[in-house]
Amino acid sequence: MNKDSLPVEAWKTWQEFNRVVLGKKVIFFGVSDDWAEKTIKKGVMELAYFVDNSPTWIGSSFMGIEVKDPNSLDKFRGGEIYVVITSGSYESIYPQLLEYGLKPGADFCVSPAMNNLKVVSDVHMHEALLLISSPDHKIYSNLDKDEEIGGGLFTYNIKTQKCKKVLDGTFHQIVDTGKEYYVADEKRGACRISKDFRMLETFGIEAGDKSHGIAFCPQRRLVFIAKTGRDMISAYDTSTKKKCFDINLSDKFNKTGKPGHWINDICVRDDYLYASLFSHSGTYTEGIYDGGILQIEIENHEKRQILIRDLWMPHTVRFFDSEICFLDSMNGYFYKTDKNISGEFFGFIRGLAYDGSYYYIGQSETRYFDRLKGIRKNIGMSAGFYLFDEETKAAKFFIVPKVRQVRDLCIIN
Repeated sequence: MNKDSLPVEAWKTWQEFNRVVLGKKVIFFGVSDDWAEKTIKKGVMELAYFVDNSPTWIGSSFMGIEVKDPNSLDKFRGGEIYVVITSGSYESIYPQLLEYGLKPGADFCVSPAMNNLKVVSDVHMHEALLLISSPDHKIYSNLDKDEEIGGGLFTYNIKTQKCKKVLDGTFHQIVDTGKEYYVADEKRGACRISKDFRMLETFGIEAGDKSHGIAFCPQRRLVFIAKTGRDMISAYDTSTKKKCFDINLSDKFNKTGKPGHWINDICVRDDYLYASLFSHSGTYTEGIYDGGILQIEIENHEKRQILIRDLWMPHTVRFFDSEICFLDSMNGYFYKTDKNISGEFFGFIRGLAYDGSYYYIGQSETRYFDRLKGIRKNIGMSAGFYLFDEETKAAKFFIVPKVRQVRDLCIIN
């Protein structure tokens, strides 16, 4: 936070506000028809006078109340007064009040009537750097007559909105181990990638795999690859890159030669592997989308249980603050826990990250208009991601240029 930014103490709910101004000599900083009137209507206080930085107001009156020079605040100390900022220029007023020796929260705050402005300001001022994966095939280059189009890894700075491709590939899920990245590539299997985005090695590819998901288990030194094209998850030793074992979701692939479960993202938590898939029954090719989240015990992978049912083409199972989170992609729902739909979006969503303040939810160009006809009144086609505030439900969309499919994203620390 820079010196002019307002700390959380400077913002109050109406309930908090009415408690803190009780019995105080209240002074409004900022002549404003809108903010001042709203504060008077909802606040319980006795207004002493206004102060304002504009020389045209100083010495006059507003709403029948005297307007003084802000320097009059300099003589007050320690709880004698309470200043309420009622001006949209609160970011420039804040350092003035600090110079007068007043403390945010204890001696002054921004009027709660302006709390919506805080939401907008916080979103627009937020800084984060993301790593984004796309599996776009080169066929799009021919369709769009642009050689730069195609899948890969991209960095995206949300402050500058600068997007840069750092590596080519048909990339799907990203895992950050802290020291390096493991990324699932549809054609190369597991890719070990340095923090400066150099391809270090690839491993774990077999014919027909279509690797979509990847997970890292630091305790066991294992990398798991979701081999979506064969309804299988394979475990590899991180040192030798040799396969340790396979986890077959069922025997249906062996019978039909087609993937019926369609595994998407996977993740490891403690002694369990979690997988998002299109169909628990293995019948998605027959139009049965009984998808959800499957939990598999790592040491005895025959022990499995269905945790989440009845999702429509789900992706991106994650754990944040010890709670399971996932995306019901076709329905456009972001779930926190199995019951709470925290956010709703109008595109095909996949890819989920959290930076401690906001969630980031990827969105791909929709390709299923026939399936959504009669269900949706708005079918999103833009590829990019949302910055999403869970508390206020504010969402800001960022377009990722020259990309049609956003597959996953993570925060670059």
